[in-house]
Amino acid sequence: MIKKFINIHKIFTRLKSKVNFASKERDHYGYVLDDLGDGIVVIDEDGNIIFENEQFSQILNLEKVSGRNITELGIHSLDYLFRRAKKEKSDDIEFEIELSDKTTRWVLGTMNQSKNTKEYILVLHDITQLRSFSSMRRDFISNLSHELRTPVSVIRANSETLIDGALDDKKQAKVFAKAILHNAERLTDMVSSLLDLSRIEYGELKLNFQEIDLNKFFENFISSISNLSKKKNINILYKPNHDGLIKGDLQAIERIMNNLIDNAIKYSYEGSDIEISTANDEKYIKVMVADSGSGISEEDQDHIFSRFYRTASARATDNQGSGLGLAIVKHLVNNLNGDVGIDSKEQSGSIFWFSLPKTQ
Repeated sequence: MIKKFINIHKIFTRLKSKVNFASKERDHYGYVLDDLGDGIVVIDEDGNIIFENEQFSQILNLEKVSGRNITELGIHSLDYLFRRAKKEKSDDIEFEIELSDKTTRWVLGTMNQSKNTKEYILVLHDITQLRSFSSMRRDFISNLSHELRTPVSVIRANSETLIDGALDDKKQAKVFAKAILHNAERLTDMVSSLLDLSRIEYGELKLNFQEIDLNKFFENFISSISNLSKKKNINILYKPNHDGLIKGDLQAIERIMNNLIDNAIKYSYEGSDIEISTANDEKYIKVMVADSGSGISEEDQDHIFSRFYRTASARATDNQGSGLGLAIVKHLVNNLNGDVGIDSKEQSGSIFWFSLPKTQ
């Protein structure tokens, strides 16, 4: 009797050990599934959810769903996948869900039946960023095509006019030749800016971080751009109010300022002032470029640093830049570990600013 009890106790101990091992294994693989990044659930034949990893609930923005039926989640795309899987048909489906903050998320879902059990495995992959990149790519190609079409059309039209006999009138021929040159320069600037922006975005631009004295920098910079401002009789003023040095790349900062000043001159009234000023706190020095132009609407401010974006007033005038200058500014400042922005009111001018870290 005692031997039988001892044997039963041994069996019980072994079973308990195996259960504990199985529990640890289940927890281990649960952690592995949590680290995959995709949402995974296991569903029985009746549609009841018997396992989920953390990502599943996060992707769908739901509370824990284990123990609930797949049809109770209120997501028709999941119902469709389950019905198809029960018919031994596997489909991938993309669907959109609305989150509690009113933003949307795109999800790729696929469901298959396990070969070893009668359970179904549903995998969800968040493709929101992928779709965003795809949309940006389409927009980029569309914008690029539009921006290139205008100068190319002008060059072609003026060239055809010259070929058709305008060369006989030297004065008129000069007008057409100037239009061709202007648009050829615009194309060159656009392609050059586009290549620069691509290098910056893909991390191909090598930055040489060093300590920079902004007072010395602006002394040289303002002298170098004097010819540009004189064309519209614009005064460039410098009003420093900072201490310390910044940590940055000299050529990158020069490119940032060239683009901001070029933009300010382009949209400032003739005979007005452009003011470059500085301020600082404990960690950053802020550089501001203020013009006295017509200002920028709140709607335009939301997109002003996007590639190829031009305000309504810019599109209505001859101020046809590449639409890439401010996008380059934003990416360069970000690569310098800084921040960039705009403060503007319509009919009150604009202040473009950027801040860069001070040296410690």
